[in-house]
Amino acid sequence: MRSQDNGAYIVKISPKDNTLSNGVEYCYVGIKCKDGTNYSVQAYGKEAIELHQQATMIATIPIMPVSPTI
Repeated sequence: MRSQDNGAYIVKISPKDNTLSNGVEYCYVGIKCKDGTNYSVQAYGKEAIELHQQATMIATIPIMPVSPTI
């Protein structure tokens, strides 16, 4: 994730189809902000699949320069 507003970006996404020993889907996403604050987001089950998809999509979006004249 990249945000020009707060400088946050995704530093780690757990592997796709990651499951716990009990068979439950699990996803972890690590986020770092430019102010040095670190966050982690965790999800289980159906939400884990959705989190992985969204985080992967956000992490692969290229940064688009913004022109101050537009």
